[in-house]
Amino acid sequence: MFSKSSSRAGLTFSLKLSVMYALFFVVASGGLFVVAYYLIGNLVEQREREIVKDRILEYQAWYEEGGIRALKARFDEQANPEGDIFFVRIVGPLNQVLFVKFPPGSERLDPRRLGTIQPGKKDFWLSLEGPAEKGAWTVGMAPLPGGITLQVGKSSARSREFLSYFRTVFIIFMIPIFLLGVIGGGMVAFRAIKPIRNLIETVKDILKTGEMSLRVPVRRERGEMDELVGLFNRMLDKNDLLILAMHNSLDNVAHDLRTPMTRLRSVAEFALQDPENREACQEALADCMEESERVLTMLNTLMDVAEAETGAMRLEKISLSVSDVIRDVVDLYEIVAEEQNTRVVVNLPETLTIHADRTRLQQVLANLLDNALKYGGLGGTVKIDAREAGPDIVISVSDEGMGIAENEVPRIWERLYRGDLSRSKRGLGLGLSFVKAIVEAHGGTVHVESRLKEGSTFIVKLPRSEEKP
Repeated sequence: MFSKSSSRAGLTFSLKLSVMYALFFVVASGGLFVVAYYLIGNLVEQREREIVKDRILEYQAWYEEGGIRALKARFDEQANPEGDIFFVRIVGPLNQVLFVKFPPGSERLDPRRLGTIQPGKKDFWLSLEGPAEKGAWTVGMAPLPGGITLQVGKSSARSREFLSYFRTVFIIFMIPIFLLGVIGGGMVAFRAIKPIRNLIETVKDILKTGEMSLRVPVRRERGEMDELVGLFNRMLDKNDLLILAMHNSLDNVAHDLRTPMTRLRSVAEFALQDPENREACQEALADCMEESERVLTMLNTLMDVAEAETGAMRLEKISLSVSDVIRDVVDLYEIVAEEQNTRVVVNLPETLTIHADRTRLQQVLANLLDNALKYGGLGGTVKIDAREAGPDIVISVSDEGMGIAENEVPRIWERLYRGDLSRSKRGLGLGLSFVKAIVEAHGGTVHVESRLKEGSTFIVKLPRSEEKP
């Protein structure tokens, strides 16, 4: 069903693009024809009037030489019965016809229509339409001395035939223009929606095979469709990361839940063996609560690490004072430090600011300080420094404790990994993996410098906040 509907949708979209392109092509061609026809028509009409005006000036000169007789004589002398296209009409002050001469083929011209023209008007133009295109005349009128009016007309048959031929040619060419528009539209549509077709095929293959590693082929062109394909591939990449992180988290949870769940079961079974012993039952319930809290903490931390590593964690970044955040964390662990007789020394410039999520940054520092106090030994010193280093803010947490073996340094960032020397301390093995994930989610880096039995220094680099003008 999905395949058929997708093919139908793609075909319909292609057909729509082709038809729209063809219509646009035809409408654009029609618009150009209308503009060209209008301009050519005006040019022909202007040319016709110029020719008539030249004849009027010529006839006016003849009339001034010898009146109507001279005009008639010169007109008869130059008349061409076969190719003459002009008529002459002279009207008196009382609209009486003093002279008229029509060329052959002017039978369609009704003289009574000329009689409606009022004498004495200047620069008057009239277009007389006959029953056919050959009966069209361009008539000009000019005054003569004595209140006489000269009317000169020219046949517009040839001009009308030219315009008619122009219209016919356009109509004939409209068919190949439309076909060209359809073909061109089809080619454009086929090329334009090729990324969509590739996307549809990829989705169908993923649904059919379940193989999430498939990707849509990317073209070298840059456009909205290609951007959509790129975003779709990025979405698939992120989904792959999320699925991989879920699988890893589930594997780790399945492996590491066995011990606390077994302990919970053992404690519960021990309490059930002697239900009359109230103190034993209460102690078993307390142990169960502690183990369940441990499991819940582990699950939440694993989910946070997975979200941060895949970029799905939402960070509420604001401008923060580095010294304020660090002091808050130090105050939180003040009692722990006193119990271990450990001195916490801070070196914090007051002007350092950073663009980060306050809660997450506090969790990073709390994990590092907790590790320093836990593995630093009794009566030691923990140092926390913050400084500016170019575009970064560098925060370091140092202790004087057991240190980390050189072969274990690369593995301490792995989830649920615990070194040989740290197994004597209570913990989940998630603290450093959580720190690394949160720091990298902020666009920073974290590394450790450590020597066995001499202590460790964890160094966090985070982008410095930009001061707004």
